[in-house]
Amino acid sequence: MEPKNDISKYITSVKMSSKKRILVEGPDDKDHISNLLNVLGKNKIKIDSAERIKGDCKHTSKNNRAKIEKIFNICKDSVKHSNLYYLCDREFKAFNVEEKIVDMMVDHKTDRNLSWTIGHSLENYFIEPDLIANAYRYLTSSEYKNNAAENFKSLLPSALRMIATITLAAREINKCSYPLGVIRWDDFEIIANEVTLNINVWRANENHEILSRFKEAFNKYKPVVESSDIGVLSRVCRGHTAMQLLQRIFALCLFQAGSKQDENLAKKAAVDFSKIKEKNVSTALCESWLKTIADGSPNYPSNLILSVS
Repeated sequence: MEPKNDISKYITSVKMSSKKRILVEGPDDKDHISNLLNVLGKNKIKIDSAERIKGDCKHTSKNNRAKIEKIFNICKDSVKHSNLYYLCDREFKAFNVEEKIVDMMVDHKTDRNLSWTIGHSLENYFIEPDLIANAYRYLTSSEYKNNAAENFKSLLPSALRMIATITLAAREINKCSYPLGVIRWDDFEIIANEVTLNINVWRANENHEILSRFKEAFNKYKPVVESSDIGVLSRVCRGHTAMQLLQRIFALCLFQAGSKQDENLAKKAAVDFSKIKEKNVSTALCESWLKTIADGSPNYPSNLILSVS
């Protein structure tokens, strides 16, 4: 596919080819699915990214999922486009958030050739304790990493409760990426083997509308999350938010693991780890994920793979 085809040209290019193709939302999705297919021995399928397709209206101009849904609706009844498959992030689809969060999508969902991830995003498949800990070990040479990894695994349930609360609060104020710019690794605390964020004390010397609204929403959703199943929370967390905040929580684990021995060295390990680029972390997580799949794990978009096969 040529860079920046528009929607109509992309649809035409699919019709001109008999090769099976999967259209995903972004370049990271393309990389992850390509690598997944390679592990599963299905590497002859072409992967396209909606990011490389120009939208043709206000809704599709900046929204990759909207491009996929529009292309699907145009092509879904066309025999000449039956070679085209689609994968969309579920996002908040079919989560019922009331007194607790209920997942109404108990298994992968597919509509003809269109499949959705089982969690909020493709990155949610990475949320397994051993998978994450193994990836993190490759990303730091710190002498504290093994103790930090074991501590991190035990902390993961409370970390997911925290991140789910943050995710829902950010959604409430319509600022999904807001927490990533304001929550640092040392804003979290580990108390009684649980990760906490004292939201009422956090940034208490600041006073502006977005922060106030975020804190209010956080307190609103905290009891909802605490009443919810941990498996549901691992799905509802926004993928990018989870990946970056879990990285920061592991940084805190590194600091805690070494602070009594050498506080300055432990802090350096934590700061260095927290600054690793998201792309590099994602690459390590994907590699760890692929190893679990090669070992037989079914933790991937199996509905998509079955349909395209």
